Amino acid sequence: MTIGEGLPAAPAAPVHFTEAIDYLRGKVRLPTRAWTDLWEGQHARGFVVAGAQTDALLADFHQAVTRATAEGRTLQQFREDFDRIVAAHGWSYNGSRGWRSRVIFQTNMRMAYAAGRWKQVQENKRTRPYLRYLAVKDSRTRPEHMALHGLVLPADDPFWERMYPPNGWNCRCTVQSLNARDLERYGYEVGTAPEIEEEARQINTPDGQVTVTVPKGVDPGFAYNPGQAAWGRGAQSVAMERHGGWDELVAPGAPSYSLDPLSATAPRAQLAPRVRQGDEVALRTLLRRSIGGDERIFADPSGAAVAVTQAVADHIVADSKRWDGRETYWPLIPELLTAPQEIWVGFARSTASGRVGLRRRYVRMVALDKDRAVALVADAEGGLWQAMTFFRGSARALGNIRKGLLIYRE
Repeated sequence: MTIGEGLPAAPAAPVHFTEAIDYLRGKVRLPTRAWTDLWEGQHARGFVVAGAQTDALLADFHQAVTRATAEGRTLQQFREDFDRIVAAHGWSYNGSRGWRSRVIFQTNMRMAYAAGRWKQVQENKRTRPYLRYLAVKDSRTRPEHMALHGLVLPADDPFWERMYPPNGWNCRCTVQSLNARDLERYGYEVGTAPEIEEEARQINTPDGQVTVTVPKGVDPGFAYNPGQAAWGRGAQSVAMERHGGWDELVAPGAPSYSLDPLSATAPRAQLAPRVRQGDEVALRTLLRRSIGGDERIFADPSGAAVAVTQAVADHIVADSKRWDGRETYWPLIPELLTAPQEIWVGFARSTASGRVGLRRRYVRMVALDKDRAVALVADAEGGLWQAMTFFRGSARALGNIRKGLLIYRE
């Protein structure tokens, strides 16, 4: 491999552009105790500030970071927003002002830049199918990162799934997209991905130390591609998601919870009579009455919006096996979303695309009578209602349903 210096390096500091802004805007605000509550690709879906527990505080930081990206604001300008937000919310944080504001600013900006760059690479890889790793050649750069400088690989090489920069706190490495003409002009050669050497590292979590395995030279939590986690390996791979599986993602430092059985409460609405199988008109009429129209947006207690549409009825109409009586619980949709007993957030990675999905789960125990109860569980993704499941019997029957990141408890 010949390492040339002909092409101008990508900027070490993030710049504002549409894809980076979209990456930040697409994040869901999540309360966390520490940065280890989420891990690697989960951070591409959730906007977190370690120790920020209220949605109002997170919303202000989310807006400030997105504004900084959109307007190309400097760290000093962001610190003005940081001071204002801290004062307005009376937030007590760990570390110095300078360190904490810099970590929030630089980490979000660099990850947004990297993710946006990846999206551009995927959109243009037919004409620019190669990526070149670029390290800043000074004394501050890690030796392992310096050793990768100039490495040219196909944009779809699996190497970029775990070694796509930035690869650590304060890492300034970037990538550069190339076409065949660039290779010829500057004397670059497509190389072979080096073997990734793994090492065990200790990380501190609120619950104690945890051992994780990461590539040597990559800081714990950075061994992922933020753009791939947000958007997948490209439009074609995302289109294949429904044909592949999803692997559950659990952060090694995820909080553990003491879960008592949920108490069943009387429903606010009356259950509906079962609709005769095949009567689509009656089915859709029931849904309209249950939610108050053809579609409706509900606000949950955490501040998130969930849209319920006629797709709920479409799901049943599409398969005769789904006419199983689930529609009798539709009148309880509003209270399940607006007054759940718990809201959980779970993450999973598509085996087809590499995209990480974030799903909210709403849980409520409803007493049917003095001897019977049913657990209602609804899932929402991307602000859209996905499905509702019900479990009859003991409150303990929920089992593995109550898992993930608990973001709300009644």
